[in-house]
Amino acid sequence: MVKTHRHISLSACPLCGQAAAVVASLLDRWRKALITVACAHCGLFRNDPLPTSEELRRFHEIDYRESYKGVRAPKARNVLRSARLAKHRFEQIGHRLPAGAQILDVGSGSGEWLAVLQKAGHQVCGVEPDPFYGEFARREYGVQVETAGILDLRRPEQSLDVITLFHVLEHLPDPLAALQRFRGWLRPGGLLIIEVPNTNCRHQHPAGRFHPAHVIGFTKESLDYAGRAAGWERIELSLGSYERNLLAVFRRPREDEALAPPSLPAALPAPLLTTPAAVFGYYFRPSTYLRWAARMVQFASEWLALRGTNRSIPSPGA
Repeated sequence: MVKTHRHISLSACPLCGQAAAVVASLLDRWRKALITVACAHCGLFRNDPLPTSEELRRFHEIDYRESYKGVRAPKARNVLRSARLAKHRFEQIGHRLPAGAQILDVGSGSGEWLAVLQKAGHQVCGVEPDPFYGEFARREYGVQVETAGILDLRRPEQSLDVITLFHVLEHLPDPLAALQRFRGWLRPGGLLIIEVPNTNCRHQHPAGRFHPAHVIGFTKESLDYAGRAAGWERIELSLGSYERNLLAVFRRPREDEALAPPSLPAALPAPLLTTPAAVFGYYFRPSTYLRWAARMVQFASEWLALRGTNRSIPSPGA
């Protein structure tokens, strides 16, 4: 538990450039030392200090999947879960994609989202820093996936219709620079679709909010501000089930469109996410137990889907 106090960060906020911040937590979800602060100017959460580009590259290429999922290459349960999620995402946002769109998926994992898009008639490619996951996607689904660090990614200007990033932006130490780069790769009117964890989620245990791989933490306000500060027009910004995730759809304006400059969030998010009151509220909120029950149903469904099958790899359309 931490008490609120102002903190001069070891690194400036990558969104607004200010150093003044408020400590949100001193520990990560595994109770290891990790300083997380909330910018006192724009409200963006970040690890302090932020890791270097080389540290991040090595982590995502070698250590991330094993530390987070306990696997080096995807197993059948991971694939089934990802396939079902990809199908759900297409049901949620597929109507926004133009027919036969040229789509880049950044952080494509084991490739289920690309497989669903390709089956729907879109021209797809992905980038995935983990070589085991990238090879899996190419081998199992025949999709085009480049094994490369996301920070090293390059694309021709105005060569794409849509870019998707599902749980990627929180891994990048300079989200504003990334959003500006992605903007250049899209044709005018093109879409950027982002999903990130909601750091202000009331339905997650306070001790589980912070992760060393999630170097940036977004709220609804700071994600909106980041997109508009990078020159995007916001089309949609919504909360997912139990407010766990934020989904944003941004559009690249056409050359003759002028957007109003973004203003800072009217109120900063409360950064005291690990106080005793926050823990008390979590355990006395009915949604905590409803969410637990939903997860048990999900696990049972996955077990039944995989039990007795001869297929090691479930289909993304399953």
